[in-house]
Amino acid sequence: MKRSQTGLNFHKSFPFYLAVILWPLWAQAKSIEIKTQEIKDQVWPRVVVTAHIDATPLESVAIFAAYDYQKNYIPNLIESKVHLEKVSANSNDTQVEYTLDMPWPLSDGHYIHGHKLTRPAPNSYKVEWYMVKSDSAEDVYGEALFEPSGPGKGTTLTYVSNVTPKSFFAGIFKKMMLKDVRASVEAIIKTTEEKTKNNPELVSKYSDKINKVLSGQEAY
Repeated sequence: MKRSQTGLNFHKSFPFYLAVILWPLWAQAKSIEIKTQEIKDQVWPRVVVTAHIDATPLESVAIFAAYDYQKNYIPNLIESKVHLEKVSANSNDTQVEYTLDMPWPLSDGHYIHGHKLTRPAPNSYKVEWYMVKSDSAEDVYGEALFEPSGPGKGTTLTYVSNVTPKSFFAGIFKKMMLKDVRASVEAIIKTTEEKTKNNPELVSKYSDKINKVLSGQEAY
């Protein structure tokens, strides 16, 4: 039986269509590098992620530090709202209350993190966070550094996470933790790039908040 011309053409072009569909996923995965550093007497390792964002450092940190908007794009995050804001000419601390959907049989996680925003170099931004209160962690520290990749070449993100979980059995969730870190970074990249192109008003709104805080003014 003869094949139809249409079927034959589709057969020949299928690899092309597959490449078009998978290319964005492959390109993003390639641009993310994850390293772990084991810490003595700690259940979970220190996680360091390096990634590229096709946006400026200000646009990138604006979406990352859009605290009341994070619940719209961070996986499994149910709620994010500013709990307390302290801003002066020399320092700033924005405390955010989070609710995280946890896998069965764990109950939802509730925690408050404080965030400090600095500008370590011209056109570079750094957000550091620490634990204020948590029902699932003994201690938390993290930081995200947004630096220019080069003139007109976007942003290099260096994301560091240190979490000391309360549960003695947390070791069995290590792979899930690493998977969640990758998913969060992927969501940050995707949302930043999409909103920069399709919703510049939103990016401008949160960019203004970054500039306000760095100038010593409250943003929330």
